[in-house]
Amino acid sequence: MKTAVVGLALLAGPVAADDWPTKGINLTVAYGAGGTTDSTARVLASLLERELDTSVTVINKPGGGGSVAAGLASAQRADGYNLFTYVTGAAVISPHRQDLPYDPLEDFTFVSQYGAWNLGIVVPDDAPYQTFEELLAYAKENPGEISYSISGTGTPQHLTMVRLGKELGIDWKPVAFKGGAAAVTALMGDHVDIMAGATEWLPQVRSGEFKLIAMLTGEPMEEFPDVPTLKDLGYDMEAPSILGIAGPKGIPDEVRDRLDDAIAKAAESEELKAIFDKIAMKLTYRDSEAFEQNVRENYEVQGEIIRAAGLGK
Repeated sequence: MKTAVVGLALLAGPVAADDWPTKGINLTVAYGAGGTTDSTARVLASLLERELDTSVTVINKPGGGGSVAAGLASAQRADGYNLFTYVTGAAVISPHRQDLPYDPLEDFTFVSQYGAWNLGIVVPDDAPYQTFEELLAYAKENPGEISYSISGTGTPQHLTMVRLGKELGIDWKPVAFKGGAAAVTALMGDHVDIMAGATEWLPQVRSGEFKLIAMLTGEPMEEFPDVPTLKDLGYDMEAPSILGIAGPKGIPDEVRDRLDDAIAKAAESEELKAIFDKIAMKLTYRDSEAFEQNVRENYEVQGEIIRAAGLGK
């Protein structure tokens, strides 16, 4: 009788979206605790709990610019209960630079994009270089002496710094950490000379302990409109920026749409807007189709850039 019941359950097919979820959801975050990705994901998780009436457990799995979390997700069950933050490095950069245990375009169900970063270069307030051009001049005069902290290898800021070094003949050294908070701490402790990263540096810039000297992403920040982008400075490059939610390939469309609807509602909430404002990120909602299209387009563009710069695998 028990076997017959199981057989009937299997014949019944997947659980309808109206009956989903029946248990808690795991959300794997691609960076360490305390950084911008973690902070936004935890607020999003609480909003999804409210909307979906189930628990959402945040699990931090940093490493490889997000590729560790993506690799783990690709091997999980495609039932909608295992989600992860799909970030720029893991989606459109690292796959062109190293062999990974997943296909970035084919092995996942794209749910929603909900954010994008402001990425910049910050220096200590007492550094001997207080503008980007002064930093470049110092780095050229002192080859190999400048080290910069980053939140993981294969991140957009890492690639952009490598490209700058290659194109401008600068020898500076990346020092990778498991998240932006640790990268900030390293600069505060004088373990590195500068930082290239997301707005985990914002409190120190506001207090005057750090100075923001250049934006790596394509637009100036509203709070710091006079800080130039790389393009403003005459360098034809910018770091891509994608933060979304995805899961293993094969999540039923009805479940994916339920999740997408819940994230769309979260994107309209005051709670999510508040955390994005607090850490100076961009609340950028794209539905499942638009999110996938954005990743695919950036994957092609970044692939061409990486190959042209001789940085591919």
